[in-house]
Amino acid sequence: QAEDGIRDAQESRGLGDVYKRQHQRRLFGEADGEERDGESPLLRAVRAWGEWVLEEARRELAPFYPADPDGSIPVGYIWARTLPCQNPACGAEIPLMRQTWLAKRDKKKVALRLVPNPAAGRVDAEIVEGRAITFDPDEGTVTRAHVRCPLCGGSIDDDTTRRLFRTVGAHGRSPAGQRMMAVVLYHPDRAGKTYRLPTPADLEAYRAACAALEEKRRELWAEWGIDPVPDEPMPPLETLGFRVQRYGLTRWGDLFNPRQQLALITFADKVRRAHARMLSQGAYPDFARAVATYLALVVSRMADFETALAAWHPQWEFSTHIFARQALPMNWDYSELNLLSPILTGTWKSMFGQILDVLAHLTSIPPVEAR
Repeated sequence: QAEDGIRDAQESRGLGDVYKRQHQRRLFGEADGEERDGESPLLRAVRAWGEWVLEEARRELAPFYPADPDGSIPVGYIWARTLPCQNPACGAEIPLMRQTWLAKRDKKKVALRLVPNPAAGRVDAEIVEGRAITFDPDEGTVTRAHVRCPLCGGSIDDDTTRRLFRTVGAHGRSPAGQRMMAVVLYHPDRAGKTYRLPTPADLEAYRAACAALEEKRRELWAEWGIDPVPDEPMPPLETLGFRVQRYGLTRWGDLFNPRQQLALITFADKVRRAHARMLSQGAYPDFARAVATYLALVVSRMADFETALAAWHPQWEFSTHIFARQALPMNWDYSELNLLSPILTGTWKSMFGQILDVLAHLTSIPPVEAR
């Protein structure tokens, strides 16, 4: 019975064949008749437990990604880091954006327009499409750490930009911040993605996630014995092309915003609980470990996309991953994924599908006799 991931038949003797079949299906999360002909028990188990992990994580995380009243699902959020204008007569919060395109396809053009609001002393934003784009979205507010204020036209040099990001003032606060600039939406009954400005509900959901992170972090720290949000220091500046330390990102956990941290540690927690649940249902320890390892690879793949350094790609309308090359440079604006989303690369569904595809191939290779 080892190939099925269930303990030796001696341990099940006396329970009856029917019980053992039901027990095996529960272990794989399958009902009668759902098995695929010739499919590896390992592949079956990874698929079933992966679905279990997703639904368990959805139960906790869904409130932090509220759908729109029309059923549109927020699949991503566009963020910009911010700095206060250093002109004493201005002081406006400057959204740092390399460019403001949201969609840049042949037949679809959508961009953010930054609108100076002198009366309120701030920089507002609006979403424009098609021929209404009468400005150049390729021109952002920051180039190589040189910042331009859209309100007063003042500038911040690169050394000052880096210093401001490293500065920690009273109560641990930094002059650098971040601002949600746009929300990426998907509707199951409509083609393509749409965009809108953030609403109070979006901002409240994010604040709720920040509060939930603190509770979840304490809970898992007590259970695991370590901080679930990686608190290890980053390598020295310029090591392996890492350049983010000069902007105050000094620990691995700093590469993720609070909601990203919450989502990733929640998925990691569910993988650990899936492993414990498999063992309690009678799976071989090695088999349970193998299943959990494949599920952990999904979390690892998501972490490459779900970071505060992953840029939005307007030509393809998806979030990029951070290790596109052998370096870790600063990104001024970034995209945050909803890991529960049914679309976009980097979510649980997409990364889980990739792992299943590889495992399906590996488990279909016929055995070769050793000579």
